[in-house]
Amino acid sequence: MKDTGSDSLKVVICSGKGGTGKTTLALSMAWTLGRAEGFSLPVKLLDCDVEEPNCHLFLRGNYDTLMPVLAEKPVFDMQLCNGCGRCSNKCRYNAIAVVKGKPLVFNDLCHSCGVCGVICPRDAISLKAIAIGEVLADNNHRPFSFMFGRLNVGESQSPMVIGEMLKHALPDGLNIIDGPPGTACNTVKAIAAADKVILVTEPTPFGANDLALALDLCAQLQKPCAIVINRSDSNDQLIENLAESYQVSVVGKIPFKREYARACSDGLILTEEFPELRAGVISSFSRLLSEAAVPLTVKYETEARGECRVASASADTQKSDNYQEITVLSGKGGTGKTTVTGAFVALADSLVAADCDVDAANLRLIMNEKILYTERACLGSEAVIDQRKCTKCDKCFEACRFGAIDFDKQADRYSVNALNCEGCGLCIEICPAKAISEKRAETGSLMLSESTRGQLVHAKLAPAAENSGKLVSMVRSLAFAIVDQQQKEWLLVDGPPGTACPAIASVTGSDRVILVTEPTIAAVHDLERIIKLVRHFGLKPEIIINKVDINPTYARKIRDLADNAGYKILGEIPFDDTVKEAIKAGVPVVDFNDGPASQALRTIWNKIKETR
Repeated sequence: MKDTGSDSLKVVICSGKGGTGKTTLALSMAWTLGRAEGFSLPVKLLDCDVEEPNCHLFLRGNYDTLMPVLAEKPVFDMQLCNGCGRCSNKCRYNAIAVVKGKPLVFNDLCHSCGVCGVICPRDAISLKAIAIGEVLADNNHRPFSFMFGRLNVGESQSPMVIGEMLKHALPDGLNIIDGPPGTACNTVKAIAAADKVILVTEPTPFGANDLALALDLCAQLQKPCAIVINRSDSNDQLIENLAESYQVSVVGKIPFKREYARACSDGLILTEEFPELRAGVISSFSRLLSEAAVPLTVKYETEARGECRVASASADTQKSDNYQEITVLSGKGGTGKTTVTGAFVALADSLVAADCDVDAANLRLIMNEKILYTERACLGSEAVIDQRKCTKCDKCFEACRFGAIDFDKQADRYSVNALNCEGCGLCIEICPAKAISEKRAETGSLMLSESTRGQLVHAKLAPAAENSGKLVSMVRSLAFAIVDQQQKEWLLVDGPPGTACPAIASVTGSDRVILVTEPTIAAVHDLERIIKLVRHFGLKPEIIINKVDINPTYARKIRDLADNAGYKILGEIPFDDTVKEAIKAGVPVVDFNDGPASQALRTIWNKIKETR
């Protein structure tokens, strides 16, 4: 096997959505290359999926190095504060509210931009560093060293934890980075650091849809990438055709076998357990080095037309008590959340559906919807520097917490890095020459669709866009208005993965939260984290165990977890090959056949109706 020809290489393994097998590939590649003959570089695996890190569950290491990740949050001196409300008005993240002259700080919404401290006319606000997450490492692990980050549940600043981790990449070795799913700011942070990107997908319409989003992101970031198909079967042509259209190579395939799924559910590394896979992983890496390419640029286009503006369905619409809102979450993608939600949509008699997984909305793929309405959503802003006014005083460069101000020595000018800018407005406030203004940044598009099942509110996040949590809120707000207007009984919400902004926005104020999990070591870990988030909002989660017969040991652990905490298990869905066939056909599984999974889902829905 050839060496990389470089002293350092960062390979980021990502996917348009969770559950495609990126952690499986990251672990297998690190283990295989770490012990491969002829590969001389040291290997380090960094798990940057900080909302739901899973690699450590497979390694069971000794994490003797712990570094807290700190972020500055506002603290008020009430002897100086007069309740003027300027901090609340200037905060772009709704992290400060002033109620009856007294400020309230919502640390889980705070992005630590520092604007509040700068604009306070009485110097009543100081910034205090608090831990928002941690980084743990096992540098003695073999055949590769290992590090992972973990964002505190309910915090929103996952890019900050990822950035701290990337500081510890090997300067003279191969760094394999297990990146976050989706296309939002946390994924941008990981991919921006990459020399090469591997996109892991599976041969289904869901997989193809999410892969296209990830390819668009790599094109925008100008990062060379290649594709690995996991759970490869006779339908690979769907992915191969997409790869050809983007002029990107498929460099490897991992076949679908039930014994591979069982091994992963037990927390085993595939290439360690199945030697026949090792040559394929080495080949995939070698081909990545020689064949990775920047995808053919496909400009993101929203289906909407006209001026980009904040959509009219924004935050003023409030939820009423005339219907029941059920939010379906999973903690991480790939557990069957959208399959379950799609079945409920097919079984409910009077509903509106909302897909709040705005990074990679898939519910529409099984509702066969017709788009009725689309509006461009601009929910953030981006700083702009007027070169004629700029005096190059360095204040914006020094103050920006997000590294969004670049200095070009050759041109002797400052500019704004749009991918890093979070639109906080700090630079505008501190510029003495008033050389910085802002423009609206397009977040994506908000859509209303209609199908034979009912209306669907969904959205499409623009590649690398910020404010995905605000776009989720916009989806729910429009859904509230429609379900009230049409006097429907149910609002069924397909929620986003993770535990940060989008998940927070989807669960706040919901009537019921149903968690879909599966009996694997990773899914149980993710279930425990998402339960913490749901409980934070005063809700008692209900649980569905999908693919319950894949691993009886972990199925029992989920039942024990629910029993000990007093959570209801709504039902258990057996592993059923026809579920994948239903997804390929683009229909809910309960409409596809009357197999074991369909029967289980019908029983679960009847229980939900009975306990409304």
